[in-house]
Amino acid sequence: MRVLSHFFLFLIFAHSVLAKGNVYVQSTKAKLLSQPKLSADGSPLQMGESLSPVSEQGLFVQVRAEGKMGWVSKLFVSPLPPGNQIKLGVTSNSSEAVVARQRASDFTKTAAARGLSETQKMRVRGEGDLYDFESLRWLESVSYDTENTNTYVGFTKFENSNIRNFFFSNPEPEVLKETKAEVKLGRSLAARLLKKYTLVKDSDLTSYLNGVASRLAAVSSRRDLNFRVGVIESPEINAFACPGGYIFLTTESLKKIRSEVELAGIIGHEMGHIVLFHNGEFQQSNEFIDVFSSLLAPPGTEVVNAATSTLLEEMEKQLFETGRDMKLELEADEAAVGLTSQAGFSPVGLSSYLNTLSKSEGTDSFKKTHPDTTVRIAKLVFFESTTTAEIPTNQKDRWQEFKSKLKP
Repeated sequence: MRVLSHFFLFLIFAHSVLAKGNVYVQSTKAKLLSQPKLSADGSPLQMGESLSPVSEQGLFVQVRAEGKMGWVSKLFVSPLPPGNQIKLGVTSNSSEAVVARQRASDFTKTAAARGLSETQKMRVRGEGDLYDFESLRWLESVSYDTENTNTYVGFTKFENSNIRNFFFSNPEPEVLKETKAEVKLGRSLAARLLKKYTLVKDSDLTSYLNGVASRLAAVSSRRDLNFRVGVIESPEINAFACPGGYIFLTTESLKKIRSEVELAGIIGHEMGHIVLFHNGEFQQSNEFIDVFSSLLAPPGTEVVNAATSTLLEEMEKQLFETGRDMKLELEADEAAVGLTSQAGFSPVGLSSYLNTLSKSEGTDSFKKTHPDTTVRIAKLVFFESTTTAEIPTNQKDRWQEFKSKLKP
């Protein structure tokens, strides 16, 4: 059907920010640096400030800001303008949705008069088929552990004057349509993942993991996302990043982690894929098709139509079979170093964890979708040398307390 071709436009991300116009400061850690490395001297940038890209070098972009030239990390700026954080599980009641619902209802009646030939082409999938939205909703309902967050990140208490001034001097921005589209697709991919693996529904462990994630996310540019970290039962060593902020760690991966610093490094790597748009960029879905799909499904279920399902199959194949390009994996490694160091963790966590994996058995699944571990460790050592960590003296390592919750 022709309308399907207009349904969900998935744009492969152009990794060069030069072709995307201005970038916007969305982290309190953003500085105009004298060199393309986090440890370089620099002056603070204002939240929401628009910068003009000139050139790129690795994870840094050279920009013009108020007549000055300098470098800024891609972790702290975004091609998307500032937007409000999306609230998970909230259904749109906009006028557009009302109009779309009426159009979909009319279309359904017309198709019924034609013997449902049109609706049969609009296959829908939902709970109990290829997706586990029930487990995903449980994950979304778990609150963050605030002990980790409040001990360091001023974001949670508006202690940082830069971010406080930005939010209290500007009207509350709307959730961007690109964010809505990204989260919608990411939720569906996450629900597919949870159909393959059993979600570990331990509230304390999940809350703790999300606390670590929120601490990392608070220094990144993706303030529009509500990051969630879930644990899935699997004897394989692996981790997965889905669009929209959904991160999953296998139980076997967690068993190999020796400290909170290593945990932060792994979450930082997966978060890096999301912050740097390695999953792609997304445009708003056709709301008429969304509502139409829901009319064909049983009441109360979440549905994914055929066009989106086809796209998800390709994304799922990348997670389990092909993996990402080496360039993207190394960018995510560098992102892990940047995020952890700026959030007050030691930046050596990921390299320490990978060193453990290099000596471990049962890493076939991990090696299948990731570059050579030796190469990654060598690169990480270099990345670590270009940054400085602001580690608080009162920081506690709580990982062993929660690691004991995992089954032997």
